[in-house]
Formats: sequence, structure tokens, C-alpha cells
Amino acid sequence: MERTATPPTENGRRIGTIERSADEEIRVNWCEYEGHPYISIRLWNRVRSGQWWPDGKRGISVRIREMVGFAAAIGGCLDLVEADRQRRQENQANRPGISRWRGTDPLPLQAHEPDEFDEFAT
Repeated sequence: MERTATPPTENGRRIGTIERSADEEIRVNWCEYEGHPYISIRLWNRVRSGQWWPDGKRGISVRIREMVGFAAAIGGCLDLVEADRQRRQENQANRPGISRWRGTDPLPLQAHEPDEFDEFAT
């Protein structure tokens, strides 16, 4: 998809960027609407010209009053990620002939690699 117009200005102050692929990233911004702050989480796509455009269908706004619940839900997801990581390490450690990771700290979260499992890939 090629666009000839100028991409829109990003709203608010960017808090973080999560690279999804070479041409997709998730941007987390602290924004305000009519004096009310909120968090904007939106997918941005790079088009052939190299410009970044927000995806009009893939994004969410989180109101400040929702942040505690949102953070708790993300924390619960991180707990599940760590439990799954530990389960995988234990399974690998119990298979003979497989080299094992011997560190004492949990493995860091890995950035998405194109050849990794992607639950949304078809």
C-alpha cells in the first residue's frame, strides 16, 4: 500500500516502542483529550516510501482510571509467561542428549523473530 499524503503527527508523548517486524511497531503514548489523560497503544506500519502510518483498525486507548486493572492484567500475563518458560526449561532438562541452559536468572523476554511461532500467522 503506497500513500502519497503526509502521515499524521503522532499524538502525545511516546513512552515506548515495541518492534513487531521491520515494517510494524507498537507505539505506547501518553496522550490527552479535552484535558483528560489516557494511554494510546497503536500499531504503526511503514509503507514503501518509508513513512510510518498508524493502523486505523488496530489500537486501543486505556483511560487512567483503567490503568491499575490493565497493569494487573499485564502482570498476570507476565506470570504466565514465566511459568511457561520454567515448564519448557524443565521439559528440556528432562530430555537426554539436549544441552541445557544452566543460568540462575530467568531467561529474558525475547523480541519477536520472524521465524518464531506467531499465534496470528496463517
